[in-house]
Amino acid sequence: MQRSNSRRRFLRDGLALAVASAVPLAVRAAPSGAATRIFHVMSFDSPWRWTDGQFAGFKEGLDMADAEYRVFQMDVKTNSTPEAKARVGAEARRLVADWKPDLIYTSDDDALTHVSSHFAGQSLPCVFSGVNKTPEQHGIVGAPNIAGVLEQEHFVQSVTLLRQISPEVRRLAVIGDLGPQWPPVIARIQKNMARLPDCELVAIRQTPDFAGFQQAVRDSQGTADAFVQLGIFALKDENGQNVPYQRVQQWVCENSRLPDISFWIDRVFHGVLASVTVSELEQGLAAGRLARRILVDGVVPGSMPMEPTVKGHPVINLSRAEQLGINVRSSLLLSSEVVRGFQWAKPA
Repeated sequence: MQRSNSRRRFLRDGLALAVASAVPLAVRAAPSGAATRIFHVMSFDSPWRWTDGQFAGFKEGLDMADAEYRVFQMDVKTNSTPEAKARVGAEARRLVADWKPDLIYTSDDDALTHVSSHFAGQSLPCVFSGVNKTPEQHGIVGAPNIAGVLEQEHFVQSVTLLRQISPEVRRLAVIGDLGPQWPPVIARIQKNMARLPDCELVAIRQTPDFAGFQQAVRDSQGTADAFVQLGIFALKDENGQNVPYQRVQQWVCENSRLPDISFWIDRVFHGVLASVTVSELEQGLAAGRLARRILVDGVVPGSMPMEPTVKGHPVINLSRAEQLGINVRSSLLLSSEVVRGFQWAKPA
């Protein structure tokens, strides 16, 4: 899944469709019969369920079958240092300047930080999805050319599902890496604990390295009943290299006896017990609809509210439940997507 050079990060997909009208921001209108150009910057990489799902949803929401796309993968799982992110972000911006798209679509926080936010207040329309940090934290409040979809985790719903699976869960620990997108997520978790009066947040552990993550999980075995798995893409090994997230999740399955939740379906496929996931398709679909309103209806991007999607998707990893000795009620299985096996155990 790693990308070693810009040629592999930079992909092309699709053909062309003319824009019906320009937004009232002196946006460059595509000449009659010319392509509608969409430059998509992924914070992460492809193939990956989360990024690919957002992109598929965006194309569905935009509903321009012949639009021309170019895709740039920042691959921040690999390019995880501030310097590396800045470097690939600058590379993406150079490609924007060369290609002159009609709209930039970014997925997740890093692409907004290092690409679209640099165009704030300019004429080029920008749409984002999958963003955890607030518009204020990104410095884009009031930018007339930026619209987007926030990503807010279904924490209360995920804990509720977990307690339906394992009713004895009371004490929760939050464990993850030091990604800059996590402070607002943790703040929302802390705030939403008030909606879970039977539960207690006993620990929040953020660590830069895999060894620290492992220790936090071990420590939680005796002090928590379950843990919330946050960021795991930026955990360093003893040589300062990122540990593949598949290895992190395999280690958890082999060494933790605690049920756990996260907020993304890919985590459940790799062994997290349960989640009411943020739908990557819904995120992209909402962003695509915003883009269509901009490109076809002439709506000013900044006039549209930046809101989260609200539709969650319950998912249970039955193999993890069996591994933990948990019998899941059939009613829960019937009302959830059921995952069997662990993605990291399957041949590449």
